[in-house]
Amino acid sequence: MKLWSLLTLTTCLLVLVAQSGCTGVKKTGEAKKDEKTAETQTDAAPPVDVSFLLSMDYNEARTLSATSMEFPPFYKVAADTIEVTKTNADGTPRRLRAKGRVFIEMNYLEPAKALCQELLLSEDEVILRGKPVLQRGSSTVEGADDYTVFYMFGSKLRVIGMHRLVNPGQLMAGTDASGLPTLGAWTDSPNPLLPPLTESAVPAQVRAELQRAAEAEMLHQKTRAEFGPATPEPPPPAPTKNEEKPSDKKKAKS
Repeated sequence: MKLWSLLTLTTCLLVLVAQSGCTGVKKTGEAKKDEKTAETQTDAAPPVDVSFLLSMDYNEARTLSATSMEFPPFYKVAADTIEVTKTNADGTPRRLRAKGRVFIEMNYLEPAKALCQELLLSEDEVILRGKPVLQRGSSTVEGADDYTVFYMFGSKLRVIGMHRLVNPGQLMAGTDASGLPTLGAWTDSPNPLLPPLTESAVPAQVRAELQRAAEAEMLHQKTRAEFGPATPEPPPPAPTKNEEKPSDKKKAKS
């Protein structure tokens, strides 16, 4: 009888020890999980303020970028990497490629700024890819896909792919939980699944249309500079009724 009581007591003690051990393991696992979650939240990149990025000028952008380059007469570029693929006889760049956190400033008559992941730039053409964002005047065009391409021939713009037009108020509203506008694409690397960015990313028909439009506008401006603005011919004077002379009226009375 005493032996049976001793066995029962030993069994109860073993059960209690096992339960306390399981509880300790469970609490330790939860603590590690909480620590890992906290580390992940700490390591997460803070939201990027789009309004600040688009308000930057070239000098501010070059302080945030590894490389920078001026492309006379209109363009200034800052990016993680810049590669000059063609040069003029005097050594100035004729064609370049930029990747990773690309900022470009375009000093046209109406200045423009753009952010993207990849850039292909020549004397007349600007090709942006990787969720590009372009601000010109009071409007902002935002690409919604890695495949979205912005093509500019001079000051003419054509968007190929999903995009949206936003105003400064919508840009400041943002969709991030913190309330700040975000631009994660600018901080990410280019999509490795995309082929290298070349001129073939722009359909030949789109390129031809914009070139014709730019040439027509240049011709119009040249003609206006030489001959002045066209002035419409003055309208012919309105016909007036023949008024009777006072002498005629006296003759009629007599």
